[in-house]
Amino acid sequence: MRLVLDSSVVIAAVQPTEPEHPGALGFVNRLRSTQVGGEATVFAPPELWLEVHVVEQRLALSRRGGPAPGSALRGLTIELVAPEGLEEITAFLELLTKRMRGRRPFSNATDLVYLWAASRLDATVVTLDRGMLGYHGVVCDVARPEHVRLA
Repeated sequence: MRLVLDSSVVIAAVQPTEPEHPGALGFVNRLRSTQVGGEATVFAPPELWLEVHVVEQRLALSRRGGPAPGSALRGLTIELVAPEGLEEITAFLELLTKRMRGRRPFSNATDLVYLWAASRLDATVVTLDRGMLGYHGVVCDVARPEHVRLA
């Protein structure tokens, strides 16, 4: 199974006050176990590390405290994916525009990076982001953590 992991899942997994925390934490723990057996390959664009780092730093400096920076992704094997050139991004944007069929274009560049990565790798984006979930099937599969079947 090929997955592109969105930061929303990892961030919810390390924030006990998040409503999606139990499901996100359970998914991340299952993902760690599944990776040990080689049953899932996880990819992400560089934005994942940046987004998670910012949240971990904020939590660590908050009054309540939080996990040590770097702990959210610890134990996960995530392969970095980045575009090889402008042509690759241009082709993706053309495909996205064509498949949008006149609907309003996607406005969040960070989310586009995750969709691009999954499209390139024929993978499923795993996210809690409602906006991104609405793009299921446009250029790739997009699923909530609880809908991903891990062995």
